[in-house]
Amino acid sequence: MGRIGWIGFSPRSFLLRFKRSCGNSPITGSRSDLIKGRTEDALPFLRSFSHLSLLYGCNLDIVERPHNTYTSRAFSLNRSFHATALRYAIDRDYYEVLGVPKDATWVDIKKAFHALAKKYHPDANKNNPAAKRKFQEIRDAYETLRDPEKRAQYDKEFSEGAEKVRYAADDASGFHSTYQDPFSSFYRANQDPFSDTFYKIFSEVFENERDIYAADIQVELNLSFPEAAKGCTKKVSFSAQVPCDSCYGRGHSVNAKPIKCPTCNGVGRVTVFPFTSTCRSCKGLGKIIKDYCLVCKGSGVVDGVKNVNVTIPAGVDSGDTIHVPRAGNQGGRGAQPGNLYINLQVAKDPVFSRDGADIYVDTHIRFTQAILGGKIEVPTLFGKTQVKIPKGVQPGQLLVLRGRGLPKQVGLVDHGDQYVRFRVNFPSSVNERQRELLEEFAKEEAIQESSGSAEGNRLYQKLSTG
Repeated sequence: MGRIGWIGFSPRSFLLRFKRSCGNSPITGSRSDLIKGRTEDALPFLRSFSHLSLLYGCNLDIVERPHNTYTSRAFSLNRSFHATALRYAIDRDYYEVLGVPKDATWVDIKKAFHALAKKYHPDANKNNPAAKRKFQEIRDAYETLRDPEKRAQYDKEFSEGAEKVRYAADDASGFHSTYQDPFSSFYRANQDPFSDTFYKIFSEVFENERDIYAADIQVELNLSFPEAAKGCTKKVSFSAQVPCDSCYGRGHSVNAKPIKCPTCNGVGRVTVFPFTSTCRSCKGLGKIIKDYCLVCKGSGVVDGVKNVNVTIPAGVDSGDTIHVPRAGNQGGRGAQPGNLYINLQVAKDPVFSRDGADIYVDTHIRFTQAILGGKIEVPTLFGKTQVKIPKGVQPGQLLVLRGRGLPKQVGLVDHGDQYVRFRVNFPSSVNERQRELLEEFAKEEAIQESSGSAEGNRLYQKLSTG
C-alpha cells in the first residue's frame, strides 16, 4: 500500500493518512513522488489550511500516535459545505443560469426565476437529483441578482475573478491555474495526477447540495369508521415552532437596521478557491443585524400551536400516513418549514368490519326465511338497501354486493365489495299451533329421507348386480 491512501470520507469530511515505515528511513510506496522526503514535509502544506476555519468554517485536525520506532499522523479537514463545484466561484455566470442579459432589469430577472423555479422545483422532480441541484443554482442566482448591493458586488468579483483565472484547456491531464489557491503550490511541486483526482473527488463529494429544513413533525389522528370510509376534512392541532409574533419571524425588531456582513462582504457566500459555501455569519443573506429579537433570541420562531386542515381521502385504514408538505415546524432564519406526517388510527365500527377494501355486515333472519327465502334490508356505506334471501340459505353463508365496499387506492377496480353474512335465528319457544306444524313438517321430512334412502339402496343393488 502506498504511503498516502484514502481511508474514507463523507460529504462532510475527508481524511488523508500518511504512514511511515520506521525510524528516519524514507516513506516508501507507489506515490512516493507526491511528497518528497518525510511525513513532516507535508505538515507546512496541511497547516496552510488553517485560514479556512475563519473564512470557510473548516477545521484541520492533526492527530499524532507514537509507536516504538515511529510516529503516525492523521490529518483531517472537516467542513459542512453548502454547495460546491469545480471553479464554481470564479466562472459561474448567474446571468447565464437565469438566461438573462447582464443588463437585465429586476422585472426580467424575477420573470426568468419564476419560470425556471417552476420547471426545476424539487416537488415536481422528486426522483431527479440533478433538478434539485439546478433549482438551488437558480435560487442562488436569483438571491444574488435581485439585491442591488449583492448584484453589484457579484459583478465586481466575477469580473475580477475572470481576469485572475486562466485555464489550460489544451492540457487534459491536469487542472492549472495562475490563481494562488491553497492547492496550486502542492500541485506544481509534485506534478502528479493526484491533484486532478483531488479536485474531482471534491467536486463530487460536495456537489449534492441540500436545503436546510426545520424538523418534521409526526402526529396521530383518530378517525371513525365512516370518516375513514367516505373521506373527510379534519382540523389537526399540534405543538410546533411558529413565527415569533414580536418580530414577525424576522429574528429582529422591525426598526433594526441591517449592516453588510463583514465576513462575506455582503455577497452571502464565502469562497476559498475552488469551493464556495454559504456564509456562516449571515447564513447567505449578505446582511447581519446585531439587535436581535429578545423574545425569540434571533431565531424568528417560538414554541406554539399550529392548526392545519387536512383532507382525508376515502378508504384510508389504520397505519396509513398522510404527508402534508411544509406544514411542520416553521423554519428559522433561512430555513424551510418542515413536513407534517399524520399517522391514522381508525376506530372499529359496531356494524361493519373490513378486510382491506372489502367490508362485512351480519344480518339476522328467521329460520323460516332461511328455508323459504324472502327479502330483507341491510345497511351499506351509503344507506340501507334491500337484498334477496336465497331459499335454503345456510347459517354463515355470504351474499356478495359487488362494488359496495371501500374505495381502493390502487388497482384496476376502484371499489371493494360488501359481503352480507346471514345469521339464522331459531326460536327458543313455540306455541301449540307452531309445534303441530313443526311436528307435521318433521314427519314429512322423515318420510322424504326414508324414501330417498330406499331409492338409494335400490340403485346400489342394481349397480352391484350389473
